[in-house]
Amino acid sequence: MIRDTNKWLIFQHRFQQIIQLSDDTIGQNRLVYSPNWVAAQTALIQFGQQIGLTAMVDNYGNVYLDLPGKDDRVIATGSHIDTVINGGKYDGLYGVLGGLQAVDELKERFGTPQHTLRLISFSEEEGSRFKATFSGSKYYALHQSVKDLTDSEGVSFEHARSTAVSHLQSLNDVIVKRPVIPDSFTELHIEQGPRLVTSHDQIGLVSGIVGQRRYTITVQGQSNHAGTTPMNNRHDALQTAVILIAALERRAHELSDSLTFTVGQLTVTPNVSNVIPGTVHFTVDIRHADDSVLNHFEQIINERLTQVADPLTKVTAKRYVKDLPATFDSTLLSQNQQLAEQLGLSARVMVSGAGHDSYVMSQVSPTTMIFVPSEGGISHAPNELTHPADLKAGINLLMASLHAQAY
Repeated sequence: MIRDTNKWLIFQHRFQQIIQLSDDTIGQNRLVYSPNWVAAQTALIQFGQQIGLTAMVDNYGNVYLDLPGKDDRVIATGSHIDTVINGGKYDGLYGVLGGLQAVDELKERFGTPQHTLRLISFSEEEGSRFKATFSGSKYYALHQSVKDLTDSEGVSFEHARSTAVSHLQSLNDVIVKRPVIPDSFTELHIEQGPRLVTSHDQIGLVSGIVGQRRYTITVQGQSNHAGTTPMNNRHDALQTAVILIAALERRAHELSDSLTFTVGQLTVTPNVSNVIPGTVHFTVDIRHADDSVLNHFEQIINERLTQVADPLTKVTAKRYVKDLPATFDSTLLSQNQQLAEQLGLSARVMVSGAGHDSYVMSQVSPTTMIFVPSEGGISHAPNELTHPADLKAGINLLMASLHAQAY
């Protein structure tokens, strides 16, 4: 348990130091390999070295801080350091700094663990700068690399990666290494939804993660003069996109109440008030715990694209994310249920509707997640909020879990 007021102040100081990097922006902005991202990972390395942890950085910029144990087994915790554009304070960062806090206090109170304790700060999870989600954990766990991607300003992933990572790897006493896969992985995270707040529970024990698919849909019509082109002679890409989005959302509701359907990005060309839109690109994000439901809806998308009324308007879809549903380790889940009860924390078992690095880690190592409430269920937004008592509860349960696993 966090009993020492000074320890909590240290956590708050570390937290403020990272979030102040985005003081001149709306919300938090630590897009992968950006200057704020580099500064945050640099600060984390320094935090770890100050308390005697061994720092490692791999070629994707994942940071590993180890408290060496008496044997070769590794018990890991962590989350991601990057944010969405104009994101909140707690998404990802809480799991990183909460994990550091847990390792710091366990080291001080219990000394050298039997198994090495490792904090991981994954380089990227959100996919906000480049269209590649979980690139950090996929590189670490699955040895997958990103190929031929550029951001909205034309900067290549490879250039951004090499420039940013070289800085981290040149820091004093940093070992350039991708370490071994841990024997278990526990991710502490805010819920990013309203269920814990609604049920008045302090802790969410995550049994798995929904599968998700993401698509870019392109509608190619014909630009023309807004005043001189008759309504019955138009090939308006935006009007076709609007009709298509409405139809797909309706079918999503019909297919399953728990299927989520989101159009989060839309680009109109030429985007001029007096020109009929000629091209529209929009994204579709669908998520469900049953992969067969996602398969069914993908069929619906493909069928609906062939039903566009205007034969001169072409619609295509490109899927760029296909993540299967994940089930987490039942032994770790059961252990955390018992520990939460011992700590007097009200907890509920739940499936995560958001993707996390734990999704990737569960493919190579026994994995579990601990959620704490998000006030109002708000996340990925500047007004994201988790109260101090809930932050402490999550860290306390993480400490107990890591102690049970590593000592």
